[in-house]
Amino acid sequence: VMDLPATAYYCHQFAYPSMQHIRSYGKRGEAPDEFLDAENIRFDADGKLWLLDANKSKLSGWSADGDSIYKEEIALEKNLMRVLDFVPYNDSIFLVPDYSGTHRFCRINKEGKIKSSHVSIPTTKDHYLVPPILLSQAWRSFADYNPGNGIMAMATQLGHVLEIYNVKRDEMIAIKTGKHDEPEFVVKDIYSVPCGVMGYSDVYVGENEIYALFWGHSFDDMKRSKTPLHGGNQIEVFDLQGEPLKKYVLDRKITGFDIDEVNKRLIALEIDSDRPIAVYELN
Repeated sequence: VMDLPATAYYCHQFAYPSMQHIRSYGKRGEAPDEFLDAENIRFDADGKLWLLDANKSKLSGWSADGDSIYKEEIALEKNLMRVLDFVPYNDSIFLVPDYSGTHRFCRINKEGKIKSSHVSIPTTKDHYLVPPILLSQAWRSFADYNPGNGIMAMATQLGHVLEIYNVKRDEMIAIKTGKHDEPEFVVKDIYSVPCGVMGYSDVYVGENEIYALFWGHSFDDMKRSKTPLHGGNQIEVFDLQGEPLKKYVLDRKITGFDIDEVNKRLIALEIDSDRPIAVYELN
């Protein structure tokens, strides 16, 4: 689990369900091997843990071998503008969003270099006066990739847009826009300021289905404290072509989740609770 307001480490490993602490990763600090922040954690096909530090533009990976822990670091090239998410593609390539606004996502290698860039931001609105970098800020998305079927999904943090790509074939499969439409924003100075709804905060690509956590809180209501600041309780489920299958409405607000497809369970994170891990049976 991640500890965003960390005082010592940004990531901690616990036994489950006992929640006994095992070890910590990503020491906070300004030294070369320390972290200024942490954006996300991922596991690759070999079970290596990867942690992203956006402020230092680096990826760090840990793998356990007996009682020893080996660490690998990748410095991201300067043309990558403040990467905020990533997913392992294979043992030598990562997929990262492109925040320059020129493309939607890039493939980068283990040297942190861009190998290729793909597609454009799929807006249907007239943004010809908006600098691409500001449009990309508004379209900040969460991503997941399944190496078994080659499917990557991107879910917008603002608005209500889910994009589905077959990365192995380099083709877009679907763009699904919900009732809250595309991200809404206004440009102030050098920033995109949101003015619509808080959208998705997590997405999972399974073997046959895609799961996405949607909030749907308007920024006006959040400013007036009419809705909780953290979390949503709607899990939208789609097939791999983007067709909606079902929606789960949870009994609590969560910020992130994972899917245990073998045992048909949803493991959810509720950050405003002393018992933050909740498990749901899926039907």
